[in-house]
Amino acid sequence: MRADVDALKAVVEASAAELPARKLAAGALSYLVSRMDLVPDWNAGIGFADDVMVLRVAAQLIQNHDTGDLPTSATVALGRMANEADVVSAFLGAALFEKFRAHVSKLTDQVVRARTPGVIVDDDAARAALWREVNDELTKTTTVVIGDVADAEVRLKAYLAHKLA
Repeated sequence: MRADVDALKAVVEASAAELPARKLAAGALSYLVSRMDLVPDWNAGIGFADDVMVLRVAAQLIQNHDTGDLPTSATVALGRMANEADVVSAFLGAALFEKFRAHVSKLTDQVVRARTPGVIVDDDAARAALWREVNDELTKTTTVVIGDVADAEVRLKAYLAHKLA
């Protein structure tokens, strides 16, 4: 997860990257610290899954934009995450995935903790605050253990279908 976050941070900080790419990355990282998740983080076994899926779909959307000259590790991580978005698509199915993808696209306009992705891109202090919050989230993250995979899949898809309706 750290490599995923670092890759998206590199996009946000890349002044040569197109603004839509930077805002997608900032929106995805803001989603990690948002209390308005599609699936609440406290939901055992599945609460973190939507966060991981958002990062992957954001990376896939970012691939449609020029990101400038990123560090190799960021380019590799973005490519991997974009490829893994195909797994998310297969898991969700075409119809639900398109709704999820549309939701991720709209994160560029979401206000999280009084900051929009545009403010994060433009303001060093706002960006630093987000980096601290993302780091705090990563520090609190523990290993997810899913006892009943079939049940977790049903619950995750049900949350997403309900919230994205």
